[in-house]
Amino acid sequence: MKLEELALEHESSFLNMVADFMEQDPSWFAKLFKRKAAWSELEFRRYVKECEKQRLDWKPGPNKTSVTHYVLPDHNRDLIGYAILRFPLDEVTESDGGNLFVAVPPKFRKQGNGPFTLSLMLFEAVRAGLRRALVTAPAEDLIARKVIEKNRGELLDVAPSKDTDAKGVKIARYWINFR
Repeated sequence: MKLEELALEHESSFLNMVADFMEQDPSWFAKLFKRKAAWSELEFRRYVKECEKQRLDWKPGPNKTSVTHYVLPDHNRDLIGYAILRFPLDEVTESDGGNLFVAVPPKFRKQGNGPFTLSLMLFEAVRAGLRRALVTAPAEDLIARKVIEKNRGELLDVAPSKDTDAKGVKIARYWINFR
């Protein structure tokens, strides 16, 4: 299995993943995939175009952040992981979000897919030229924190979220250094 940049070929499996989040984990669905229009084939194509515009090459330039969206298909082409690579960090992503983000659809959780997806993302971060990656998780989300720690994450601190929609939420920030 290998990470793939999100593309039109992932349409049906992506829409299945979004439906899984919507049904089984509505809070993460709202954070990750909530759109003005309902998800459909057309909406997926719009989303892919938005994602393509966010990817600014390996050197995004001053005051710009490159964002690349990845999926991890299994042997059946079901998406068992969704991930984002951001760099360089800005004021917001330095406290909430970090360089790497990983989400596992509810039906594929507790199978080792989170740590595996994050480990693959570390290779993408190295390819992007990063010497270390910042990864964050809600402080109370012990499963997400364990995923980061399994990938050599070193706790930097736990601080209040700067996200205006997440008042009172504390964020655990981890650095993962590349050797």
